[in-house]
Amino acid sequence: MFKDGRSSELPARIIPLATLPAPSRGFEPVVQHVPASWLHERDLLTQCFMQERALLLLTRRDGGILYLSAGHLSVALKDDAVQTDLLSLPEKVVLALSVRKEALLTQLPVLSGLPPVTIQTRSGPGHFLFVTCELIAQDMLLSSSPQTKARIRQHLTNLLLTTVLDALDLDLSTEGRRRHRQKHIRAYIESRLHEADLTPQLIAQAYGISTRALYLLFDGEPGAVSGWILNRRLERIYEDLQSLDFASMAIAEIALKHGFRNAAHFSRRFRQKFGLSPREARPKRLTG
Repeated sequence: MFKDGRSSELPARIIPLATLPAPSRGFEPVVQHVPASWLHERDLLTQCFMQERALLLLTRRDGGILYLSAGHLSVALKDDAVQTDLLSLPEKVVLALSVRKEALLTQLPVLSGLPPVTIQTRSGPGHFLFVTCELIAQDMLLSSSPQTKARIRQHLTNLLLTTVLDALDLDLSTEGRRRHRQKHIRAYIESRLHEADLTPQLIAQAYGISTRALYLLFDGEPGAVSGWILNRRLERIYEDLQSLDFASMAIAEIALKHGFRNAAHFSRRFRQKFGLSPREARPKRLTG
């Protein structure tokens, strides 16, 4: 006993709540090494989504890609840029981090309308995420207590959210999410303006949103989605008519190259927008 009557025995430890392991918000993260050849097996990739889990594939040098579903993967593999990134990874081993899709979308609902997210792992939060996943995959936590493992899982899910937000450079306000989604959808449309059968329905389907939601993103544009597509096609054709690179190409060919199948419809729309015919828009110096 001390002189003031206190017991000399150490009191039971009182652990502050802030130090207790926090739940990983239902993410249930799983990390494993997979051979790079695994990426070429569509069936194996598709199986990863059978249990409603999102999949993030990570490499040390070439970054990674986040997929939300098998349908998401199908859309991604039609995109040449994403397909090249996915299938040309030179590394022999890839890290696969899977989490429950519902938990991920609860925290970042904006992901449901976006294409696969590309992650940088050479620097920034993506590098921290990769290193953490690599240590977990190497069983560095094998002898750790359940509490420690729980805290690391929480750390991992926080890193995942931070990395995705950083990759998207995302403004989480309602207007910020709208602008971000609109930016990606417009880029998607721009890459497919040459497809004559490009329709709002196909665009909405590719992004997993309703046609009504797509039209809301183009609210304020003359003619909404179809009007924006028409406008961009006409602007591209005008640029080609002004370019020396296409001086030898017939006007009908240029129009067809940008998605116009009907020559009369094209000429009428072109005159409505620019106030002159396609032939008048081509400089005389290019026609000889």
